[in-house]
Amino acid sequence: MNMYPQLTSLRSSLIDKFYALQTPAWRASILARLTGQSATLSLFPEQMPQKNPNRKFIGVEEIPVEQIVGTLNRQSDFDHRFRPLKGYLRDRWVNAYLAHENGGWAPILVHKLGDQYYVEDGHHRVSIARSLGMGFIQAKIWDYPVERKQTRQCPPVRCPERSCAEAYAAR
Repeated sequence: MNMYPQLTSLRSSLIDKFYALQTPAWRASILARLTGQSATLSLFPEQMPQKNPNRKFIGVEEIPVEQIVGTLNRQSDFDHRFRPLKGYLRDRWVNAYLAHENGGWAPILVHKLGDQYYVEDGHHRVSIARSLGMGFIQAKIWDYPVERKQTRQCPPVRCPERSCAEAYAAR
């Protein structure tokens, strides 16, 4: 006799939901490999972001789930839509889902570059938030300045016989 039928059936349904996300993630991954595309999460472009002297801690804010595009360290565990790829993620994914149902989560930890976010801690929570269709999630945010490339502009007046590059070099 099952003493906890409700918990067991809830856990079973969450395991089914996990596999319902994992199967299309595998298919997309295989298709991407066959077509030479990528279905993996983007990696944060900085090397060792903790050592970047220009980063700034913003604090805890709600961020759009759709703007979370990548990771610092778990590229092979989730696909580009944060669907789980590995079977060993199942129990933790189910437990994170149950934690959400029983009072919520701690904020995730992200690194912001421009208007995109990269997850350091909270991959399972992002996966669940996306599967539930949540618009926003609480996050601790490290912000990095975006270096703007200097573009060369033509001088306001130029001779018709010279190209833009020649006119710029002549200044």
